[in-house]
Amino acid sequence: MATLDIDDEEIKELVDKLHSVEVAVEGTEIMVHFSDREQETAMFIKRVLGYPGIAAIYGPRGAGKTTLLKLLVERAKEVGGFENFVFIRYEFSEKILSDLQLGIPKLNEGVIGEIANELSKSLNNLTIGTTYLGITIVLRDIITSIIKIIERYNLRDKKVVVIYDDIDKYVGKHDQDALMAAANAIADKIVHEYIPRRLWVKVIFAVSDNAATRELDRLGSKGGYTPYLLWNLPKRAFREVVDEVVMKTGIKDVDFDLLWNLLGGNVRELGIIITGYNWNVKAWLQDIAINRVKETFRRHAESSGFGSVEKALAWLIEKGRVAARDYGLGEFTGQPDAVEGVLGLLENNIMIDVSPPGVWHLSELPSEPWIGKDYAYQIPAYYWAIRAMVEAGKANVTPEDLLKIMQHQSHRKEKE
Repeated sequence: MATLDIDDEEIKELVDKLHSVEVAVEGTEIMVHFSDREQETAMFIKRVLGYPGIAAIYGPRGAGKTTLLKLLVERAKEVGGFENFVFIRYEFSEKILSDLQLGIPKLNEGVIGEIANELSKSLNNLTIGTTYLGITIVLRDIITSIIKIIERYNLRDKKVVVIYDDIDKYVGKHDQDALMAAANAIADKIVHEYIPRRLWVKVIFAVSDNAATRELDRLGSKGGYTPYLLWNLPKRAFREVVDEVVMKTGIKDVDFDLLWNLLGGNVRELGIIITGYNWNVKAWLQDIAINRVKETFRRHAESSGFGSVEKALAWLIEKGRVAARDYGLGEFTGQPDAVEGVLGLLENNIMIDVSPPGVWHLSELPSEPWIGKDYAYQIPAYYWAIRAMVEAGKANVTPEDLLKIMQHQSHRKEKE
């Protein structure tokens, strides 16, 4: 059985290779250097790859999960210590499998090509019309095919890492229960087939959707299941990205502190502001933050009997005041641990659970008002939108209202 034999110098070499790569800011043609993720890379190698079984890597949409996993698979084969690993990464879109990435160090390219063809066959009929049962069977049978390949090509000494990246984008179009069924089936195989046969397999589901994460959490510890949280870029790294964007585009008067307080290091939303709104932050705030929160409240109000957005907000304010008092949070201003993802905020990926059972944090979470002990807002703009609604006592707030509150908060920090 292969053992984990990767030292700190090899991890540093891998990180250096990651930082040498330029990647596009999502949704744009602007290329910037891959930044930060030293801690996440080390944790991924030492912890996630340290044990066989099932794992989930989850976090805010646009936090960079796909980019990190793709580069890790691509660059690991260039670094010593990874000779015992076989990396197989499937990337899904909303319609179908969009990419297969395969890395087997020191194996003939012709053989790698043959294996890649075999690993693609199972997905040829996985289309948007695939049934719940069909999705479950295909995802499970991919793992079965991999085991057959291991034995056929005499790779039993390898650690096989299978990554289903953005799987929630695809499964969400059908039924989240399909993801749970597939994970259950894979866990059964690991427990009853792979471990007794001394085969080392790690299956990683990379997800952004809260519903998908909660489905996977129902596994408990079955198959060694562990969730890992990857967060948006930290402030220093996000500044590096913004500075490089500014340098390459020539855009003037970019307020980094404002971008940090709205995006919290989320590069995907930075790309949306650039291409979708031509740097018009107020228009982005209205559409992406205020309107999305209001629409989430409206849908929940219709389905739960509140009757209106304003009544739902009034209920949240009362509930939040009690929770903030009980949790020792002071005056209620929309703190994530007092809001707790109610009124559809969790289901609609405005908030996220950062402390599910058994979670390991790949990233260090920043100390900011939009991040709590148990819950957080996926980007801070949502926090400021809800805070403005709470302070005004109404849902019809404006981008100017949010910016005034942010400015006031900034002045308070400076005085402290």
